[in-house]
Amino acid sequence: MGSLFTSADGDEITGIANGTVQLDFIAGEITLPAGSTAPLVRAMNKNLNDLGLNQCNSIGVWCSDADATFRVGSAISLSDHQLSHVIRNYGFSTASITIPDNSTPDATNQIFFMASNDGWLGYSFPFISHQRGRLPATGSNASTDSLTTYLSKHVGAYNQFMITTNNSDSTNSLDLRIQFSEDGTNWFNDDGYSSSAVTVANGATDVWASEIEHHFYRVRIVSTSAGNSADFEIYYNFVKDRGSASN
Repeated sequence: MGSLFTSADGDEITGIANGTVQLDFIAGEITLPAGSTAPLVRAMNKNLNDLGLNQCNSIGVWCSDADATFRVGSAISLSDHQLSHVIRNYGFSTASITIPDNSTPDATNQIFFMASNDGWLGYSFPFISHQRGRLPATGSNASTDSLTTYLSKHVGAYNQFMITTNNSDSTNSLDLRIQFSEDGTNWFNDDGYSSSAVTVANGATDVWASEIEHHFYRVRIVSTSAGNSADFEIYYNFVKDRGSASN
């Protein structure tokens, strides 16, 4: 029976900026890239040193961006456009996840991992997953007179997409566009937002959902009338519920 290694509280880690997440199983430390939510160095639930061991032998990793590169030790590097990876019967003491600069805001990436000194992991690692969030995390954004991107995500490997824009302002409306892209450079207005922006009145909510698997989605907002900003929040949820439930 092997030991399981994960975050100190067993939860996913959120608020991660682009860059490389380092997993050191000898010391039992997780190091996040600069710009991530503090603390940048965090403890795992246990470490190999305390157990008198020198390597793990299996690992499962999930990252919210399928363009991330997952490395185990010095020999294995995976960049195959999947959200989850499981490796068994392979000895290692370090691993890393390199997350590309695909998100606005940047520090909104998420990871989860489970490793073991047992060769078969001893954990049914899920393939069904989702990433969700609120922008901003607390409080509200305020629209400006310039059309601004407040949320942009690489959503490859997901198959359901939900974005809710809540105009919490007591007085002013805002204009909203939801756009898609296949390369992250050339953007097109989604259906319902193509002929003109959708005006969201004060106190109203725009609810958008799609199962069209474009590669990127983003939300752009501008004040309806110049000089009259509106407070708002964005809630998003991207779901992968096709394929195997576990590995």
